Amino acid sequence: MKKGSLVILFLIHIVSPLYAQINWGDYSQSFPSGAMDKVSTVALILAIPKANNSFWKTHGNSAYFYDLARDNSFKKIRPANLVARTTFDTARAQFFLHGVNRTNAYSYQFRVMDYPTQNVIVPWKSIANFTDSALIKSAGLPQMAYLGGYKAPLGKMLIVDVRKTSDQQIIATSMVAWESIRPSVSNIYTSANFDTFLKKLQYPWANEKDTGLTQSLDKDLRLPATNTNLIFFLNADIYSKEQIQYQLIRNDQVMHPWHSNEYANSFIWLKDFLPGEYRLRIRYLVQPQHVTEYRFDVESAWYQSIWFKLIAILMGVVVLGLLLFVNLLIRQRRKTQQETANRQKLQLELKALYAQLNPHFVFNALSSIQGLINRQDIKGANDYLSDFARLMRDSLSRKEETSLNEELQTMDTYLKLEQLRFGFQYAIHVDESVNVYTTNVPSLLWQPLLENAVKHGVAALQQSGLINIELEKIDNTLITRISDNGRGFATHEATDGFGLKLTRDRIKLVNELNSEQPISLTINSHLPTGTEVTLIFTHWFI
Repeated sequence: MKKGSLVILFLIHIVSPLYAQINWGDYSQSFPSGAMDKVSTVALILAIPKANNSFWKTHGNSAYFYDLARDNSFKKIRPANLVARTTFDTARAQFFLHGVNRTNAYSYQFRVMDYPTQNVIVPWKSIANFTDSALIKSAGLPQMAYLGGYKAPLGKMLIVDVRKTSDQQIIATSMVAWESIRPSVSNIYTSANFDTFLKKLQYPWANEKDTGLTQSLDKDLRLPATNTNLIFFLNADIYSKEQIQYQLIRNDQVMHPWHSNEYANSFIWLKDFLPGEYRLRIRYLVQPQHVTEYRFDVESAWYQSIWFKLIAILMGVVVLGLLLFVNLLIRQRRKTQQETANRQKLQLELKALYAQLNPHFVFNALSSIQGLINRQDIKGANDYLSDFARLMRDSLSRKEETSLNEELQTMDTYLKLEQLRFGFQYAIHVDESVNVYTTNVPSLLWQPLLENAVKHGVAALQQSGLINIELEKIDNTLITRISDNGRGFATHEATDGFGLKLTRDRIKLVNELNSEQPISLTINSHLPTGTEVTLIFTHWFI
């Protein structure tokens, strides 16, 4: 508890505190020295909240005290040992009259005046209130007169006088002034002199030379990026976190809103800063309208400088350029691989053209036409020649994929030509659920398979030969079956044939280009009952 005495031409005593009245533990009492030596001593006791003790270090006196010390008319009618105190919050100051109880209260009166207006707030009045037994016990004092609690605005003062009713002589006076305060910093400590701060914290009574940055209080403080501690030491005796509040602003943006201090001491300790311009705003809880502001700057580290950022951006652009280059290179390689695959596909298409009408078929077809001409069957020769020309045209002008309708027409033309040579029968069945006009399939994929059915199957049977072609849809899959009633052949013979090898190569290439709709080929040869070849177009209708 702060003790002290104020001397203003006349003696003003501020004596050690004792606990009394309302919430005794929260109040500090001031009274003339010697007032408590005897129970009968009549003396005013002034009680104000303890939180005000923190600020008496710098605001213990009021200008009003000095004014009245020079006012002879004021001093002439009052005792020399009056009590004068400053207070800072909006709480009422409590007044008690020691030595006066119910038995002698009639002998005294009190008055309350405002200063400097000298307006009378409470005119001379008899004493009617006293401390009760509970307060007597908690204060440890005999029964006293209670004169009441009073307050004034900031910048004003109250004067409480007590007089005897017999001769109207003022025997006791207390003054309390409501002073404006705002936080003030006595020293600033950084990481550079952090050890000095720790010594001050450990030995607050030591009278050593303080090496705080007092020269930085009146100008903006600039801190290096390596600084991690900044302590603002206040010129006050703070003992509660709630007494101090502060706000931290960085680059005009509120970094920490108003909040109570983290420490129950007379300093604000800031740690770990980002580069920028800072404003620390401090206020006391008792007078939050009065704010003190301190500015400081934190420099950027080398890796936070504009040059480093520019270099980093430049390097980032270079790295991004390299990544783009590598990406373009990879895409170019993929494009080259795609082109290679396309060339392979074209080569297979060329092979398909050669395999579609092999030399034997062309020779036999022309021989058949010659025989018809020799027999003077001009109409038959013309029909044969017309179908042959159509087949040649369709084969040579075919794209990679064509509609199923065109493929069926080409298939029918091909079988008619072969039928003229060998006389076999054939049938083509298409499931009604298959739309032959909107469904596309790889061109002439069936031709080598159908040629095998003719060559290895029905050629030797002549009119007894039969070829069946069935197309059906199961779920989203297209299934094509080519079967004959020929003598059949071993599976390895089918694998070794040029036409079948060409078909398998084409299927492999198509599957690589479109893995989501794979095509598969199976050959089932039942010696001597015939052969069935199946093409499965998976997910073909999705």
